[in-house]
Amino acid sequence: MTSSRPDRADLSDDELVRLVQGGETEAFAEFVRRTRRVAYRLARRITRNHEDADDVLQESFVKAYRALGRFELGKPIGPWFLTIVARTALSSIRHERRRSASPLDDPGPDGGPPLKDRVADPSSDPAALERRIEVERAYGRLSEEHRVVLALRVEADLPYAAIAEALGVPVGTVMSRLARARDALVEQMNQTGKVVSDES
Repeated sequence: MTSSRPDRADLSDDELVRLVQGGETEAFAEFVRRTRRVAYRLARRITRNHEDADDVLQESFVKAYRALGRFELGKPIGPWFLTIVARTALSSIRHERRRSASPLDDPGPDGGPPLKDRVADPSSDPAALERRIEVERAYGRLSEEHRVVLALRVEADLPYAAIAEALGVPVGTVMSRLARARDALVEQMNQTGKVVSDES
């Protein structure tokens, strides 16, 4: 009879990291579970392709597993990992390993429903669905620089210092890029008659 798998869902990030550093694979599986969703959204926003985002995510988890032995306990692990994801995604698109951008009508990961069907329930709020689709299309028309800095701030919710570290630029540059990126997004939305707030 095999023993049941330990439940690590209630552990703090520090406790989880200690177990991973001690070689416990179940603890790393919990780390993957906690971070996968937001990490995929960030990778997808930067690469603009389901398959590339999945590749970035797998590579990022491998990098994180190898680096967790040097992780400084007491620091938040989410921003640390999302910085790895951002750098891996940026490396992917800069080395032109990416595929073409996926249209909103393409199936989601694992053959799931396309983005336009996943972002909102059209029967309950068709205006919200239309707005989200317009925002996604506007994002797609932004320059890579603008798209990436917005993804790091909006999707990953990273502080300016972490974004600066991921991009290898000063914090002041991050702030100015964000301001220009938000203006560009608003301009793209205005071109279609839709207005988006700075928080989008």
